Amino acid sequence: MTTPDPAALRQTLGRVLDPAAARERLEERKAKFERMAEQTQQMAEQMKQLSVILTDPNGIVTVAVDSTGGLSAIELSARIQRMHPEFVSRTIMETIAEAKLRIVEQTQEVIAATVGADSETGKAVAASLRERLAADMEDRPQ
Repeated sequence: MTTPDPAALRQTLGRVLDPAAARERLEERKAKFERMAEQTQQMAEQMKQLSVILTDPNGIVTVAVDSTGGLSAIELSARIQRMHPEFVSRTIMETIAEAKLRIVEQTQEVIAATVGADSETGKAVAASLRERLAADMEDRPQ
């Protein structure tokens, strides 16, 4: 076991006990916290604005999905009258699922641009949205 160097120990202890250095560290932490809070607020505001409007490749259904992945509108073309109901149903569900995936992509872009994709906040928000949308997908009728 090595003995600590007394001079290094005094220097470290001096920095810890120095009121000016302590105030400086507190100010740095406060500034960091304020930046993080501002970035988180920006992220939340930008995410509220997200939405996706998507039409299936056959042009029979158009869906709108909001920032939470919730279906906010659906429009069906008159062409559905000539199509089998199961095909229409499957197309609706697939189009909604694709729109939700695009919301996740948009959310990840906002996270990366504001709080950072590798930040704890960014990871938590992305995971929460993915879990919520995955649960929605599991609950849908097959």
